[in-house]
Amino acid sequence: MSEQLTADEKRTLVKAAEDILDKVAKTKLEKSFWEQASQLRNLVQIAQQESEVPVLKNFIHYQTGRRATKAFWRPIHESVIRELEAIESRHPEQAARKLAIQSFFGYLVRHYVYLKETH
Repeated sequence: MSEQLTADEKRTLVKAAEDILDKVAKTKLEKSFWEQASQLRNLVQIAQQESEVPVLKNFIHYQTGRRATKAFWRPIHESVIRELEAIESRHPEQAARKLAIQSFFGYLVRHYVYLKETH
């Protein structure tokens, strides 16, 4: 039987993704923040293979420290990591955690594109 997220969990993940990006969209961001959708798409790709939160946190920390990508990650990395930790606590089982992480990153991408095009 394949894992599925409950409607409540989907709503929680969508709200978390939207809240993270809505909060930073209200601040003065470097222009390059809106030119790095690939950063979120990379996370979606990584989440296809990886569901261990420490590994994902390590990747986010690395990207936050890189000169080429820090303008994107600095405003959101702490909030994204907090949500990953919340997902991990709600979903200790690997299959459900992986699906929740993939969904969360997908919702981040969608909302990022929406904000980018309407900002």
